[in-house]
Amino acid sequence: MAATYEVVTVNRAGGEHRRQYTAEDALSPGSVIRLDGRDWLVEALEDSRAIARPARYRLTLRHPDGHEEIGAMRRYRPDAPGIGHMFTTGDVSWQVVDEQLARDESGPYLEMVAERDFGEIEDLPNHELEHVEARREELPDAAQAVFERAETAGLELELVALEPGEAPDWAEAAKYIDALILEEIEDDLLEQCGVNPAQDPRETWLETVQDRLREDLRGFRDDIEGDHDEIEEWEFRDGRIFASIGSFEDESDPDSGHGWLCRLLDAGALAAAGFRRVRKAQVLLP
Repeated sequence: MAATYEVVTVNRAGGEHRRQYTAEDALSPGSVIRLDGRDWLVEALEDSRAIARPARYRLTLRHPDGHEEIGAMRRYRPDAPGIGHMFTTGDVSWQVVDEQLARDESGPYLEMVAERDFGEIEDLPNHELEHVEARREELPDAAQAVFERAETAGLELELVALEPGEAPDWAEAAKYIDALILEEIEDDLLEQCGVNPAQDPRETWLETVQDRLREDLRGFRDDIEGDHDEIEEWEFRDGRIFASIGSFEDESDPDSGHGWLCRLLDAGALAAAGFRRVRKAQVLLP
């Protein structure tokens, strides 16, 4: 039965937003809703008032003997795993069997638990990096250090990949940014790119977003072709994976590599360049 809630969120500038949201099913702490192009995690309910924070999730593997392996924190996206989701690590298959609201120093997140699935599942091709689950011990030491650093600092991890033999098509990404129209840009991306919809004239929004994305593309390219001060890179299964770590606030920071990657990914510019989000890569502790 549909229910209407007043959802309270805090934007990147620290301002409180109150919006009406109608859900097909009743919300509860731990529910994920999508508003203005962003996924939000319901932290608390007060009658018909829902308090929500930017949605994050983490995957934990629970082995038959009871010991657990904890994955990296990720931004929640529409393609995030959920109960029933199946994946592999090496030759072992898993299925997500539970999810619950949890908290760390940075706030609430969804803790998803997967257990061994002893049924038959179709093998995944190794070259399809965006579909592959990987155990952390399979990765180079430098990659393992990235995940440990993100976990220790309570930061989010974002990953993109290039398939074997593929090079970024920077010209196509630039053309994609030039061809953007305002109707394609979700409200959250507007704020990530520095637009204040409550104050800035609407006719300036598109130019502001495009200028920010062009600078992001330049910064991202210079960094991965240079010293990798902001973006980590390593080879994996004959392809290349690029990683950034950062906070929710970093997603709107013009000088943050995590911000570059998140904004370009959310806008679709990295996909135009040939990068694919590593959607299921919950790279786990050994």
